[in-house]
Amino acid sequence: MSLPLWLDKHIFEVLGAKNCQSNTNMTVIDWDKSDVLNYLGTYFPRSYVESYCIFKQYFENFEINYTSKEELSIFDFGCGTGGEIIGLISAITERFANVKTINIVALDGNKHSLRLYEDVLERFRSQSKIQINNRIAPIEIDDFYDLSIIESVITIQFDIIITFKAICEFVTKQRFEQDNPYKHIANTFLPKLLDKGIMLLVDVTTYNEVSQEWLPKMIDKGLSDVDCEIIGRNTGYNQTFSISHSKKQNDISKIAWRIIEKKYIK
Repeated sequence: MSLPLWLDKHIFEVLGAKNCQSNTNMTVIDWDKSDVLNYLGTYFPRSYVESYCIFKQYFENFEINYTSKEELSIFDFGCGTGGEIIGLISAITERFANVKTINIVALDGNKHSLRLYEDVLERFRSQSKIQINNRIAPIEIDDFYDLSIIESVITIQFDIIITFKAICEFVTKQRFEQDNPYKHIANTFLPKLLDKGIMLLVDVTTYNEVSQEWLPKMIDKGLSDVDCEIIGRNTGYNQTFSISHSKKQNDISKIAWRIIEKKYIK
């Protein structure tokens, strides 16, 4: 898959993004503007294609949940530069002509990432036929105690909640002490879902030296202690995605992902 031409030109030519891959742990909260521009040119395209492809497949299987809606709401925990948001709303607008309005709340602790995200979203809005309302929540979460902030800031419920490659940062920095962060994140945000709403958790598939555990195994272990249903997931250990753009052809990413919803009494 190729990055849309308008998006390619905007992030690389207008914003000055750099394709600069690194094998270091992604602790994005602490990055400066230069680091974030490297992230924009390297990982934004990956997150875009991952989100677009996952949701395109999901919408094909669960189309009935969205064909009657004219308005959808999205919350992104750890949005970064917003690749996953642009991928998601691209899939929505492509599939559902009935959706006229998308309301977004995007939370992140890095001000440089949020500014770039808002710039890219404004460019998307300028060439879109639907109304996109956006609100940013510039909040840094240090540990699970800070998740209580969410209760006062995020006072509504959403159709879709996403978090892309953000929870691994909490694992690396031990911000949830010895507790499983995937469990805490899921328990915090599941009550924020509307009826039949879904949450998508995406993370890298590496072995984490701090937790001494493979992250996909941590995801499943954490979700096993949550009152939820896993209604979608990658097959096997991870899923491979490929994205091409003006700075790199066939860039490969591998992620683990789970789509969950509240457990309903049948």
